[in-house]
Amino acid sequence: VSIIFIMEVWLGWIKIVGFFQTVVPNESFAINFLWDVLFHVGVSINEEVMLRGWMFTLGCRGILAMALDWFEDSSDAATFSIIASIILQSSLFSFLHLHSPGSSYVSLLNLFLGGIAASINVMVAGGSLWLGIGWHFGWNIFMGHVLGRSTSGIPMSCACTDVIPRPKSSHKKCVENYHGGTFGPEQGVLAPLAYLIGIILVICVCGFDEMIVWRDGLVSSLTDSP
Repeated sequence: VSIIFIMEVWLGWIKIVGFFQTVVPNESFAINFLWDVLFHVGVSINEEVMLRGWMFTLGCRGILAMALDWFEDSSDAATFSIIASIILQSSLFSFLHLHSPGSSYVSLLNLFLGGIAASINVMVAGGSLWLGIGWHFGWNIFMGHVLGRSTSGIPMSCACTDVIPRPKSSHKKCVENYHGGTFGPEQGVLAPLAYLIGIILVICVCGFDEMIVWRDGLVSSLTDSP
């Protein structure tokens, strides 16, 4: 998120106009910040438990139970079930933002990539949701309240950095499609890069082998059951 912000400022797509501002003048910044933190905690837990803890994890098991009859190698069946479940979960995650303010096909595609990243978080963490919840919360709170950008079309009540989009370039060309407009950076052209960097960092820190271990454990949970 920081990379997106720095590049947007450097390219002139957005402009910093203040610091520690509230949407409603004279309201307490600390109280607004606290309430928004609690809001993002709830959103992060709700979406991660529903989409990654329930749909992705159980989807892998359900699809694998069928795929074991389609593949000779159980590892191939597990890989297929993981890919299929990632596609289903990421599609629903994207669809849930269909009616968010400023949403477009670009934001939906970018959020689909976000769903892939979130699924990888589950696998490298051995099935635990805490890494995904932390990623989700950190992404939203940093983007919305530290850097002052809209989070999936939802404006926040306060921000440490107050920014405004630069509506036109020196060539009179609208740059809203670059910085994401009303929807925010998740609709911008730099979002895929941010997701890719996040995925690479998580795999480098946690190890690709953890994903293999999780896949093999998925197979064992079905083939070793009575």
